[in-house]
Amino acid sequence: MSLDIAMNAWGWALLNFVWQGAVVGGVALLLLTLLRGAPARWRYAVCALSLLLCLALPLAQCLDLATPADGDFTTELEPLAAQMPALVTAWALGTALMLGRIGLGLAWVARARRRSTPAPAEWQGRLDGLARRLGLRRAVGLRLLPALDGPIALGVLRPCVLLPAALLSRLPVELVEALLAHELAHVRRWDYLANLLQSAVEALLFFHPVVWWLSARMRAERELVADEISAELLGDSRRMALALHALSELGGSQTRPAVALAARGGDLLRRVERLLAPRPQATGWKLALPALLIAATSFVVQAGSRNAPDTPTPAAQTAQAATPAEAPAAPQLRLPVNAKHVVVVDDATGKVLMARDADAVVPIASLTKLLTAMVVLDAKLDPNEKLRITSDDVDTLKHSRSRVRVGTQMSRQAALEMALMESENRAAFALARTFPGGDAGFEKAMQAKIRALGLSRTSITDPTGLSPANTSTATEMAAITAAAARYGEIERITSVKKATVPVDGRTRELHNTNRLVGAKGWNILLSKTGYTEEAGRCLAMRMMNGKRPVTVVLLDADGSAQRLRDAALIRKSLARQPA
Repeated sequence: MSLDIAMNAWGWALLNFVWQGAVVGGVALLLLTLLRGAPARWRYAVCALSLLLCLALPLAQCLDLATPADGDFTTELEPLAAQMPALVTAWALGTALMLGRIGLGLAWVARARRRSTPAPAEWQGRLDGLARRLGLRRAVGLRLLPALDGPIALGVLRPCVLLPAALLSRLPVELVEALLAHELAHVRRWDYLANLLQSAVEALLFFHPVVWWLSARMRAERELVADEISAELLGDSRRMALALHALSELGGSQTRPAVALAARGGDLLRRVERLLAPRPQATGWKLALPALLIAATSFVVQAGSRNAPDTPTPAAQTAQAATPAEAPAAPQLRLPVNAKHVVVVDDATGKVLMARDADAVVPIASLTKLLTAMVVLDAKLDPNEKLRITSDDVDTLKHSRSRVRVGTQMSRQAALEMALMESENRAAFALARTFPGGDAGFEKAMQAKIRALGLSRTSITDPTGLSPANTSTATEMAAITAAAARYGEIERITSVKKATVPVDGRTRELHNTNRLVGAKGWNILLSKTGYTEEAGRCLAMRMMNGKRPVTVVLLDADGSAQRLRDAALIRKSLARQPA
């Protein structure tokens, strides 16, 4: 075969793949949509087969066009055929650059392996035990590399897991084990080799957006498959979700090459949601008839229940006795949330959309800082006045950690932003201490604010929420959140993912403690999180549900991941409700 014939054949194959790739992408999109409730491994298989087809189509057509029987094909389209050498040369240059990118990634992997050190024997033993439970026959080494921000799996014939040394001291043992199980799932499935082949397809067909879309989707599904395998190994999907959430809260933005498989891969928020609230699995046709019968029965039962009077709760009986002429309230959402005390309010109408033990008086932790901010802003103090952190601002009750050292100087505005965005306790203490009249003056203003808001079941004894004596109810926290939303400054500070403030003459970056702020699909107008051992994980936020503002209060959730899952479940349920 002459070089000219081969070049023309490959050029035509590349041109034809432009429309062929679009067809493959359309079919893949349809299949992925149909399989959105199926196990992740099915969607992974669709992406893998689609990428394989994308590679096979131009190769097969190139071989077909290069046969002597088709020698007159280029004569019929001679003007376009004349451009084939330039087209193939441009493709070759692009492919060379993409292959160079893969080469740099492999060099990074080799260097990372050389710079790493063997993990302690105790942790290697833990990894070996997990590998045996997964049925892995290959030896998998565990090595430490300080520069990483999360564990990664490397290698084909000599696989190993690289782990940042700091992770062993910053996360509980059971969560580190969960992350190791995730990486071992990649090793068992030969994902590192699959990822290399996938990168090669990207390099050869770099010019087609469908290839990049399929490849990105394949990587996302690969992480979900590894999550499923590791959760099955651990026997606890919640533990895997907590490990991923803890990893996301550690931050880190180090760039890793695409050839490395990292636990941080994919959309961490989506992965946590799927682990905590898995979608229903796709069913076969044999289950369709029973499912329809169950749905029909449920419909009849629900229709009958609408005509039957509901049994009112004691609180509802009291409300009905007070206002007998009022129509009964619309049914509320019934969701399997983890938080013990919940209220969801439509701010446009004041209607309670969901309530769960919403009138119990419980600790509210750092949600207190919403009231603290309102009291400080009501006083109209100079936001540029310099405050100095003193030993009086140090937490002696919980001994909580702080990024602000004694002696640090900042403006009142910076202290307010730190208290609201990062829940910095020393900043909140400083705001109260420097209030007119000192701590006593602040406490007096706080009690006046509580009375002005009509809060009869809210008690505040310190400006941070560290004290378990800072208590309220979910219902009254919703009222506090609504009041805070009338302060443009509080809305501005708490509705952004990150911000910068001057501290000691240098710029410091702040990160919102609510990981949902700035996340895809969320439009959060105001937010505050809280945590103490007595209060559990708490959240008060105001968000948009379509075009309507909604206030969500969650008190005493079991963990950050559960709090996140509750909020996501509420948002999805609200989105399905009629306007």
